[in-house]
Amino acid sequence: MRIAALGIGNRAGKYLSCLPPEAEVAYLVEPDVLRLSQAARRYGVPAEHCFSTPDAFFAARPSVDGIILTVPDRLHYHLCRQALSLGCPVLLEKPVAPTLAEYEDLVRLDVGRKVGVCMVMRYHPYFRRIRDIVASGEIGAVQSIDHVESIGPDRMGHTFVRGLWSRRADTGPIFLSKCCHDADFLLWMTGGRAQEVVSQGARTKFKVSEAPAGATVRCLDCPVSCPYSAVDLYRERRAWIDGFGVPEGETVEAVIEEELRTGRYGRCVYRCDNDVNDTQEVHIHLDNGIQLTMRLDGISLEEGRKMVIRGTEGTLTAAGTLIEVGGRREDFSALAAQPLHAGADRLLVEDFVAAIRTGRPMAVTLADAFEAHRICYLAD
Repeated sequence: MRIAALGIGNRAGKYLSCLPPEAEVAYLVEPDVLRLSQAARRYGVPAEHCFSTPDAFFAARPSVDGIILTVPDRLHYHLCRQALSLGCPVLLEKPVAPTLAEYEDLVRLDVGRKVGVCMVMRYHPYFRRIRDIVASGEIGAVQSIDHVESIGPDRMGHTFVRGLWSRRADTGPIFLSKCCHDADFLLWMTGGRAQEVVSQGARTKFKVSEAPAGATVRCLDCPVSCPYSAVDLYRERRAWIDGFGVPEGETVEAVIEEELRTGRYGRCVYRCDNDVNDTQEVHIHLDNGIQLTMRLDGISLEEGRKMVIRGTEGTLTAAGTLIEVGGRREDFSALAAQPLHAGADRLLVEDFVAAIRTGRPMAVTLADAFEAHRICYLAD
């Protein structure tokens, strides 16, 4: 089973680590020379099967059984369109496309339902348990759901303020990037199609006017105690550094120090060039009568999801890794601490491999994930 990986970042690394022994990483596509060379050594891919551009890869008309597509968001549509021309299953990272028209075009082209979308919440044991409880009828018919996603200071600062998802022109709106899989889970649980979407969002915190007194341009020089300190995040806690490439002959410590001194990730979160929202609230009325409220919270110091599902016979509350319903509590904290999204990434890849082996569609096709994306486009 010959697999091509387009884009060798964090998500690709997770998915490739889940491939079974019979699946061979046969082709790599990555513009970053260091990442490409390191991945080639890791997976034993010969130089002639390594490409620095997708165009060169597709021009070679490689013989592959499946494609894992984890490139920057803005490239998903164009490269998925090209991948479909090879006729093999495609595992596509979310979000599917920057615009509704592009998504609709991919659905039209994917006549064989070859594309599976990485909606990892559908594979996660915690969220699957929530859906199972709702499907059992224990709380009766669902009437409304309040869903909050708190991004947390580490992820918000690294990804959506300093990082590659900080500007709409480069990637798209934050609600699409961060919440399309939340919307997908809610629809998977409740069914229905959006009749009305009302949204309000803004950039309220991460701007110069909100900087603490005395804050400097770079965290390395800053005297202010701050939950968004790049020095604390990268140097002290060694968190979120997987994307910091370490060239031959250098150390990760040296790379971190250089990033803090001159890189994008050493900047003060109040003095970056970000323009995506840090808060957004979206109200959705479904055609089955269910009311959904989704709130993205990028300014809270908390991280995690909270959900209140109200039914005709009771209420289910899910917060972090706890589920409370019918007077009992179910604790998923030990399971949720397991790597690879508590095993959800592995289940996702197993689904992809099964699609290659059997020819059946994956559990989440382009058509399945469409309505959740449509809600996010309408919320923009």
